[in-house]
Amino acid sequence: MKVGFIGLGIMGKPMALHLIQKGFETYLFDINTSAVNELNALGGHACDSLKEISNNSEIIITMLPKSQHVTQVLFGEEGLAEHSTQGTIIIDMSSVSTEDSKICAKKLKEFGIAFLDAPVSGGEPMALEGKLSIMVGGEESDFKKTLSLFQAMGENIVHFGENGNGSAAKLANQIIVSANLAALSEACVYASKSGIDLNKLFEALNGGLAGSAIMDAKMPSIISGNYEPGGKIETNFKDLGNIQQSANAIGVPLPVTNLVKEIFSSEIANGNGKKDHSFIINFFEKMANHKIPVNNV
Repeated sequence: MKVGFIGLGIMGKPMALHLIQKGFETYLFDINTSAVNELNALGGHACDSLKEISNNSEIIITMLPKSQHVTQVLFGEEGLAEHSTQGTIIIDMSSVSTEDSKICAKKLKEFGIAFLDAPVSGGEPMALEGKLSIMVGGEESDFKKTLSLFQAMGENIVHFGENGNGSAAKLANQIIVSANLAALSEACVYASKSGIDLNKLFEALNGGLAGSAIMDAKMPSIISGNYEPGGKIETNFKDLGNIQQSANAIGVPLPVTNLVKEIFSSEIANGNGKKDHSFIINFFEKMANHKIPVNNV
């Protein structure tokens, strides 16, 4: 199977590597040529243009920062829609709005190109391990044709039906992730200022009702003060904007999500957009006038 992969960032690069390692003939494109060259040396095939990707691929995966990047790659001058043959399947694994995914599917259908929206959850750690959760929307026949690709990159793969549903599932995921990050931050600042050792709190809460994947992944970072990005604040904020757009379109109020979105907005305004999304704890520390000690013991 010949596969094109466009977008070799924090998530896309390890995802493409898993495809290469699983034996898929993988063609690569990114404006970051160093990432392309690195994967080319590991068995991938570097491409200089979207046209070259189209000419060599039966299935093309996009993993891009924002919906406007997806739109440009698909429908811009020299885009995939113009050069891909009929019967090609394009899989967008970016995090975009439900409406964006539906529009892409409809427009690509006019070119005889199938489309799956298949955003992921799990962040860089799960991308590196090939254990992402993948949420897929689109025709079941196209899902079945591409399942082996998803299995190379992920562990928990669910088909949600028609186009847009994969993106909707990812946005629901991001509501829970974002609200949990805010709750964890608020709790840690409260506990720390109360004099509680956060290592002991983590031990006590882990496995109880308050325990969560977010706590397991992010509380050690909070305790150690390590905010190197696995998922960036600015990326999470973009997802929250997509959530707001999609919820407005179907008439769903999001009082908690909208409040959390403003917390993320505040951190971006203070120049912290490229830090790990757990760094929203900075917002709560400032409100409480309390800085959590590093390696709180």
